[in-house]
Amino acid sequence: MKVLLLFFFSIPSLMFAQSSVDDVEMSDPEALSILEAIESDFVNNGAHLIDFEYIVESPGYPKETQKGKLLQSGNSFELGIGSREIISNDETVWVVLKDDNEVQINDADFGDDGEYLSPSTVFSLYKSKDYVFAVSSNFNEAGQAVTQIECKPIDDDSDYSKMRLTVGDKNKDVKRLKIFVKDGSRMTMKINDHKRNVQTTASNFNFDASQYPNILIEDLRF
Repeated sequence: MKVLLLFFFSIPSLMFAQSSVDDVEMSDPEALSILEAIESDFVNNGAHLIDFEYIVESPGYPKETQKGKLLQSGNSFELGIGSREIISNDETVWVVLKDDNEVQINDADFGDDGEYLSPSTVFSLYKSKDYVFAVSSNFNEAGQAVTQIECKPIDDDSDYSKMRLTVGDKNKDVKRLKIFVKDGSRMTMKINDHKRNVQTTASNFNFDASQYPNILIEDLRF
């Protein structure tokens, strides 16, 4: 498992492997076109500020909902969710555990074989060779036309049965992403607001210890 720094913290890395031509042909071209438009939006519209809710539903446990915020520019980002804040300038990752007044520092080891996946990687998920993608339904939601895309693993041994992405038809904006785990758990990221071309500075993507008095610093870099 890797830490997925946007939607969830526990989606397997197999989702993000580069695809081959044969694998792409297995997926629905309409679904791939929508996913490509989503990636293009994030690549071509500067920095993004996203307010979202992260919802976890597990059998036998109450539903948990946490609010989060992501500021993302390329592979640099600042993500806050619950009592955790994760900051990266694309060279270093700082994981701030506010309840423990502790920060863990790691190298920003992004990529297929690295410990972390950057938020920008999420929007190229349509290139995965381990999933097939298909439009499952079209309907109106809150007065807007939306499309749902089902993403299913090819590997029968996957812990995940499918993902369901809901996208607004007009601007190809992501409404929510829901992950279905075979143990009955469900994880949902619901986007409440998405601003594009946000102004940022280098300070947005670097940890400032002066903002956290007496914080314990644990440097895990080699």
